[in-house]
Amino acid sequence: MSAFYKGISGLSLFVSIPLLIHYLGTVNYGVWVLIFTLFQLVLLMDFGLASVLKTKIPELKHSGTFEKANAYIKSTYKVSGYIALAVFLLSIVFFALVDVKSLLNIPFTTNFVMRIFLLNIFFFCINFIMNTHKALFVSVHKGKYAEQSIAVNQISFLLSLSLPLLFLTDLESETKLYLISLLNGLVCFIVNLLYTLYFFKTEEYTLFTSETIDRSYLNDIFRLGIKYMGIQVGTLFLFSSDNYILAYFFGPEDIVPYEIVTKYFQFPLMILIAGMAPLWSIFTKNYLEKDQTALKHIFKKFNYFFILILIGMIVCMLLAPYIFKIWISKDFVVPQFLLIMVTIMTALRIFSSFYSYFFNGIGNLKSYLLLLSASVLLKVPLSYFLITEGFGISSVVMSSGIFLLFWSILQPIEAYNIVSDLKIKE
Repeated sequence: MSAFYKGISGLSLFVSIPLLIHYLGTVNYGVWVLIFTLFQLVLLMDFGLASVLKTKIPELKHSGTFEKANAYIKSTYKVSGYIALAVFLLSIVFFALVDVKSLLNIPFTTNFVMRIFLLNIFFFCINFIMNTHKALFVSVHKGKYAEQSIAVNQISFLLSLSLPLLFLTDLESETKLYLISLLNGLVCFIVNLLYTLYFFKTEEYTLFTSETIDRSYLNDIFRLGIKYMGIQVGTLFLFSSDNYILAYFFGPEDIVPYEIVTKYFQFPLMILIAGMAPLWSIFTKNYLEKDQTALKHIFKKFNYFFILILIGMIVCMLLAPYIFKIWISKDFVVPQFLLIMVTIMTALRIFSSFYSYFFNGIGNLKSYLLLLSASVLLKVPLSYFLITEGFGISSVVMSSGIFLLFWSILQPIEAYNIVSDLKIKE
C-alpha cells in the first residue's frame, strides 16, 4: 500500500511538472526547483528526531514502557517547534548577508529573491513540525498512511493549480511565483494537520501526558538523532545539491532538462523506497530479537528482487524518449548519456537504500556515516572536475553514481557481518 500511494504521488507530480513549466516558463520553473530543493533541506533540520521516533517507539513499546513513548512524542513536537523557529530566524540572517541572486544566477531583484525564499521557508518550517506524523505512522507499522498523506498532498496541490491556470494567467512572473508558493504551503499544512489529528484519534498515543523523560535518556536520543540528521542532510546534499551546482555553473534554465530526467526516474524510485520504508521498524524488531534467520532471509529476497529492478530500469530508459514527447513536449530532447547515467544512479540508489534502512533500523550508523561523509566532501570537487572535462549537466549525476557504486559494494558486506554476529533465534 505504501508503494501504491507513492505511485499516486509520483503520477500527480508527473502531471504537475508540465503544468508548472507551462504556467511559470522555463526559467521561472528553474527558480521554483531551487526553492523547492531548499524545502527538502529545511524539513531535515530536525536533529534526526523523526528518524529516532521510527527506531525508538518500537523499542519502547517492545520493552513495555508505553508512557515513555508518549513523553518522547510530546518532547519531539516541542523540540521541533524550537528548531523551526531557530531555522526561520537564521534564514532571515542568512538571506540578509548572502547575495543568493548572484550566487545562483537568478534573474530577479535581490529583494524579491529574499522575500520568495523566506516565504517558502516560513511554510516549510511550519510543515516541518507537522510532518512528524509520518514518522509516527511508520513507528506503529502503518507507513501506508504516511505515504497516503503525501499522495493526498500532491493531488490537492495538483487540483489547486487549476485556479492560476484557468483564471490567473496574466500575472507578472514574480506574482506567479508568490501564488504557487502560497498554494503549495497552505495545501501542505492543511493535509499534514488533518493526518496528525487522525493519528492521535486512531492510535493509543497522546500528547497530553505528565510523564517526563530522564535527561540522560534524552541525551542518548539526541546523540542518535544528530547522527540521523547527519545522514539525512548528507544524503540530501549528495543528491539535491545538483540543482545548485548546475545553477552556479550554467544557470536556472539548464536545471530543467536535468530536473525532468531525474523526476522521471524518481517515479520508480519513490515507489520502491516507499515499499521498503516499513523495513526500518521490521529490521529494528528482528535485530532486538536477534533473529538472524529472518534478517538473512530479507536480504536474500531483496538481492533476487533487485534483478527485476535492473530490468525495470532498463525498460524505463528505453521508453523515456517517447514518454518525454508526450509528457513535456514533442521538441523536448534529452542527451542519451544523461539518460544512461541517471538510470545507473537510480538503480544503485535503490540498492543502497535497502541496506541503509537496515543500518538506520538497528542504530548502527558509524560505517554509514563514514561513507556518507567521504561522499559529501568529494561531491563538489568531483562534479567540478567532471564539468571541466566537458561532461556538462551529466557531471553531477556521474559523481553521485561513483559514490553509490562504492556504497553498494561496502554496505552489504558490513550488513552481513553484523547479522552473522547475532545469536540465531531458537
